[in-house]
Amino acid sequence: MLGASGGVALGIGSAELFDGYRQATGLRNNDFDVPLTVGAVALVELGGVRIGATADYFRAQSLEHGSPAASPQRELEEQLQLEMLPLLLALEVEPWRQQFRSYLSAGVGAAFARFRWYERSWNDGRLERSSIRTDMRRTVPAIRVGVGTHLFFDAVHQRSYLGALTIELRYTYSPVRLAAFALDGSAFPPGQSSGDIHVGGSALMLSIGVRFQLGQSR
Repeated sequence: MLGASGGVALGIGSAELFDGYRQATGLRNNDFDVPLTVGAVALVELGGVRIGATADYFRAQSLEHGSPAASPQRELEEQLQLEMLPLLLALEVEPWRQQFRSYLSAGVGAAFARFRWYERSWNDGRLERSSIRTDMRRTVPAIRVGVGTHLFFDAVHQRSYLGALTIELRYTYSPVRLAAFALDGSAFPPGQSSGDIHVGGSALMLSIGVRFQLGQSR
């Protein structure tokens, strides 16, 4: 079975990150925007279960332009980006087999993450800084659980393949932590500035996709 999907990812950000961001900049954003996701899956059916691999990608962003209340003559443009690429070994089971098949899924693997923080600042209209505060990559463990439904295109299966529309809700736990000093540790509370800061990465994903099952399995 091969498939592709697209959707949205929710709940990506971290209160710990954005608390420090607001202290460091004097601006107000408190989360990433809701990003679009793309995904792919390849599965084989063995003994009534499907096993294989899945991959997803999304890039979450927070973009803000404004002046801190304490320094109204300064203008700041802050851009935070978090890219996530989870690659997982996956297992799916179908407790009920009808034309609309519901399934449960689980997966374990790794997520490849990249966090970037860009900053530009002006003072009385003159550009005084345009730089990258941090650009860091991490590989973190990832665990996923999900539930979905296949809505098959064909009621009679006389072809060598079977197509289906898939709706899936899944949660991937893949928290990304970075050294606080790389994120301007002075912005974080005592006790955290010398440690790691959680920047986000875990996400609840809602996706719609298509799958094609080769052969006559039903």
